[in-house]
Amino acid sequence: MKVSVIIIGYNSWHYLEKCFASLSFLLNDETVEIIYVDNASADGTLQNVSACYPTVKTIENSSNKGVAKARNQGIKTAKGEYIWLLDSDTEVNETAFSAMLQFMESHKNTGLCACKLIGQDGKAQASCRRFPTIKGKLKAALNIIFRQPYSVLQYNLNAGEPFEVDYVIGACQFIRGKIFEKTGLLDENIFFAEDADFCLRVRHQGYAVYYLPQISMYHAYQRISSRKPFSRISRKHFKDLVYYFWKHRK
Repeated sequence: MKVSVIIIGYNSWHYLEKCFASLSFLLNDETVEIIYVDNASADGTLQNVSACYPTVKTIENSSNKGVAKARNQGIKTAKGEYIWLLDSDTEVNETAFSAMLQFMESHKNTGLCACKLIGQDGKAQASCRRFPTIKGKLKAALNIIFRQPYSVLQYNLNAGEPFEVDYVIGACQFIRGKIFEKTGLLDENIFFAEDADFCLRVRHQGYAVYYLPQISMYHAYQRISSRKPFSRISRKHFKDLVYYFWKHRK
């Protein structure tokens, strides 16, 4: 098996319907498997996936396990040489898939890569980033509280060639499967910052993380926590960051 595509969902058929439709070019590819992990959806998502896409392997959870735990379930089941993690609100294309696969095949020291993500506004999202810092997060938090504009854009998203980055967000990560033997699985203690944590561990093992700006796919991502700084989600994000900084303290 060459590639295992792993998607998780929770009451998200309105997104998954488009996501799976965009993966139609892979449904009959014998070198690719698609694994869907359902986090106890109550909107008929799992039933719809099974009915519309019978070749997709499904894992049903009786409760919402969160992102890292659900993805780890898929990773443990996967048989592919490469693992392609996707958010349920992405829409892929054959060009992006082929480009990432070819890049990984020809760059053996790359642990994972990702392409450009285009949002609902038609603009490139800040999907490749520098590792979080305490100073940077405090500044961002103050800007949110006092409703001041701020940006997380730290790389040239419109560069003409692939370039190495600190980390790419978990909405799209094309990962060399054998990496997990050295890094371990995603950290299940983290709900939001698992992507930065994993990429940091990949780099600690001597592998590179690359961003491919010359190809793109769609991601209907909306940052809810940034609009509600004192919400439960924002508090959870803050706890995750505290754990992340404690874990990787030097």
